[in-house]
Amino acid sequence: MKPQRHAERSELGFTLTELLVTIVIVGIVGALLPKAIILGLRFTTGTEKRVAATSALGTLNRYFYGDVQSADNVTTAPACGVADVIVHLSRPGTDTVYSYDRPTGALSRVTCTDASAVTTSLGRFDPAASTRPVTLSCGAETLCTSRMEVTLTVQSDPAAPPTALTAVRRSSAS
Repeated sequence: MKPQRHAERSELGFTLTELLVTIVIVGIVGALLPKAIILGLRFTTGTEKRVAATSALGTLNRYFYGDVQSADNVTTAPACGVADVIVHLSRPGTDTVYSYDRPTGALSRVTCTDASAVTTSLGRFDPAASTRPVTLSCGAETLCTSRMEVTLTVQSDPAAPPTALTAVRRSSAS
């Protein structure tokens, strides 16, 4: 009796159909994978900028309210060795200045006394997104006088609506 060689041969390798199906699937995956990676990298870059701007806004928010509430005077005059001032909040013995450096996109808070100056980096905004992402307004008036709200408007993305941070100054009589 002769052994059946046909049954043994069918398990020795791939059929032509299996090989063609595998090549087609690998080709589809190979064509789509680079596009998915590029799309993912683009999404990550945009997300990273939005997260950085949100972080900067949160840090600004944390300092801004206390600085405004303790301020006796609000101006845009230079102080603490900072020329490009967004807002200058002063009280006896202490000046606090918020500034934006356009070339680097850095938003900073500088607090100075007669003895020292401390700079706190509040974060970075994309310089291409806005020429001045943080601007000062004092309610409906242009000058900041006593007993009024001080508002910083933050716009980190031109396509998104701006965020307004409003803090109420304490009464100078208190």
